[in-house]
Amino acid sequence: MLRSTAALALAVALGGCAGGESTTAATETSAGSDASSSADASTTAAAEPEPLTLNDLWVQMEATADPLADHRPAPVDCGLAGIFLEGDELDIDTNFCNYAMIEQPGLVEVKEGATITLSMRHFDLTAAEPATAHVALLLGETIAWERTLVIPGPAEVITLDIDAPIDHPLGAPVRFHLHNHGQNTWTLSSITVTP
Repeated sequence: MLRSTAALALAVALGGCAGGESTTAATETSAGSDASSSADASTTAAAEPEPLTLNDLWVQMEATADPLADHRPAPVDCGLAGIFLEGDELDIDTNFCNYAMIEQPGLVEVKEGATITLSMRHFDLTAAEPATAHVALLLGETIAWERTLVIPGPAEVITLDIDAPIDHPLGAPVRFHLHNHGQNTWTLSSITVTP
C-alpha cells in the first residue's frame, strides 16, 4: 500500500512537472515564435530613456535672448536663493525668483515624434490674491509643452510624455520657463527622451 501511494504521488508529481514545462515552453515559444514580436522586444529594450538635461547644467538666460520675453516682469528678481540644486533635483522658489527662463545644451539629439518625459512637482500654490502660474518646456525657440495653472491650487506631481514637435540637434538649447505670483516651490526632477 505504501509503495502504490508513493508511485501515485510520483506520477502526480511528474505529471505536474510536465504540465509546468509545457506551459513554460508554450510561453517562450509564443514570445519567440513571432519574429516581429522578438524584434519589437529588442527595439523596446534598445529604446531606453536618455537624459536630455542635467539639473546642475542649467543657466539663466539673458533678457535679450528670452524667447518668452513678453512674459518677463520688470524687474526680474531671481538670485541664488531662488534657483538651486537640492540633491540631483532643481528647486525654484518663487518667493525669491519671480521669473525663471533657464537653458542648457541638449545632451542628446531629439527626433520629431520622440517621447520627451518631463518629471516635476510643486507644493500648494498660494498667493495673496487669485493669480496664475505659467510653466513651459522649449526646444530652442519652439514651445514643446506649456501649462497655465490657477492659483490658489493644490500640490501636484507632474510626469508627462510629450511628443517632440521638431527635430532638435545634439547641443541645441533646451529651455525651461516658470513664473507665478506668490510664494511657491517647484522641483524639476528630470527631462529625458526616448527615441
